Parts: sequence; C-alpha cells; structure tokens
Amino acid sequence: MSRQAQIVELLLERGFTSVSDLASHFDVTESTIRRSLTELEARDLVQRTHGGALPVGQVDAPFDLKQSLHRPEKEAIGKAMAHRILDGQTVLLDSGSTTLEVARNLRGRQLTVVTNDLLVGATIAEKQNAHLVFIGGELLPNVYTMWGPTSIQQLENLRVDVAVFGADTVTENGVFNTSSYELEIKRTMRSVATEAFFVADSSKFGREALFKVFDLDSFSAGITDDYIEPMRAAQFPIPLIRVRSQETLAAVTPRS
Repeated sequence: MSRQAQIVELLLERGFTSVSDLASHFDVTESTIRRSLTELEARDLVQRTHGGALPVGQVDAPFDLKQSLHRPEKEAIGKAMAHRILDGQTVLLDSGSTTLEVARNLRGRQLTVVTNDLLVGATIAEKQNAHLVFIGGELLPNVYTMWGPTSIQQLENLRVDVAVFGADTVTENGVFNTSSYELEIKRTMRSVATEAFFVADSSKFGREALFKVFDLDSFSAGITDDYIEPMRAAQFPIPLIRVRSQETLAAVTPRS
C-alpha cells in the first residue's frame, strides 16, 4: 500500500491529524508529509488545514486508491466468498474492490454472473466458462460503477441465487455508504436475490457513514478478515466469517 493511500486511510479513521503526528506515524520528515498532502489535496482526497489535514467527503475515492488499501485481506475475503458460491448458480456481484477479488476467484467457473461493475465484468469475461450479464446505465465518476434508471429497469427483470455486496462501513446497525447515489440500485439488487452476503475488510467496521443501505438481517452472513476481534464479531446479529490473509498466516507461521 502506498504512503498516500495509508495517509488517506488514517485520516478516514481519525479525522483531523496534524502534520507532526503523520510524520511520526510514518517515520518521515514533515516536509515529506506536506508534499504528500499537497498531492492528495490536488486529487480532492484530503483538505489541508493549518497544521494538518482532514479527509474529504466525496462521491467515492478513486478506485486505484481503494484497491491498494488492505489488499491481502481483500484477497483472502474474495477467495472465501467465492468458495461459498456453487457451480451452476446465478450470482450478482456489487461494485467495489473487494467484490472484484470475489470475481477473480470465480474465473473459469460454470456460473452466470450479473454485475454493474466494469472491472468485475471484464474480469469474468477473461474466461469464457461463465455467462456474463452486464447491467448498463450511467457511469459514476471516479469508479467503474453503472447506475441510474436504466440499471434499475434491467435489474427488475432478473432473479439471482446469490448477491454479494461491498460496504463503505459496517456497524451493528447495518451496512452504510458514504454517498446516496447507489442506494436504489443496491436495494434493487437485494430484492432480486434469494440470498445475500456482504464482504468487507476489518477497517470498514466502526467507521461513520451517512447513508444506510441495508439492515444486517438482509444478509445470511458477512465475510471479513481476522483483524476484527472474535468478541466484537460475536456482537453482530448475523454470522461474521473471519478469514486469515496470507499476511496474517506469515506472521504466525514459525520460521524453520
């Protein structure tokens, strides 16, 4: 993960953070942090303030940044979710960097895959075994997501076995998004699915977001990584399946 991506992640977790605290956290000079903040501000990812920076609320972070965050955890989550999908099923994949990891683990499977995400669709299309149904519409800025009335109309004529959703934040009260753009399309996706799961790495838990998308009882389970503590996971009203990333396994595996 790049330092800039880590800075944005830290600001999202803490809110305002001073330049001196950022320099101490990353063990670099304050001038290095200031250069990084200047570049991030130019991309509308942070707001510079006197002595520090704040995260910027926007439609969505650029996908390249999102994809670089918590990559080992997302890879493990994607593999675990893909193992729960049976050959022959029709699966709907929501947009996002974690659902993209699910798609990567479905390549070559005998499935029908429905998605509104350009990268997910391209990933599935790389192997010809799966039948791909792509949801059209308008492209959201900064990401690869299709949405709008055309998308809703197309979805309403479908029926799928399993839907897999990403999340901006997850709390005991539900799954939330930072913007309202995708609320209708996500809820329509859930309405056409017999069963649903959400996939979210542990950094998504405990944050604040404005727009509630789903109650947790909309899902059979959530899949996350094992950085979320077992006691905390047990407080959720649905099962949270904790999976180990290769990074975690490397840390606990004794060296020969």
